[in-house]
Amino acid sequence: MPERLKQYYVKEEEFLDRFETVAIIAARFLDGAWSPDFHCDDALRRSRDAMLSAHELDQLVFVGAAVYENDEGFSSAQLALRSATRIVNVRVRKRGADLVADKLADRAAAAGA
Repeated sequence: MPERLKQYYVKEEEFLDRFETVAIIAARFLDGAWSPDFHCDDALRRSRDAMLSAHELDQLVFVGAAVYENDEGFSSAQLALRSATRIVNVRVRKRGADLVADKLADRAAAAGA
């Protein structure tokens, strides 16, 4: 069944308000490399962006999430995460009644990126 983009989130707190379970599945899949920040706000985001720019943030942080749907509703979400050294994309998709995660990308962050 074809998917279509429903919404793209750039604010972690807005994504978590609607898709907390998806985020928890992704975090468990990454085994501690990323944790959803339920207290994220604009000030924290600016601070994290500054730390990323200075190459001082080792922990993966939320960059964005694309949510997809099909004729039956939610079908998957793709989360973009990054640290000073890594860029990771994780997809959480609906398989029957379950949510399953898989890694789409895990690569070194380019210097200066």
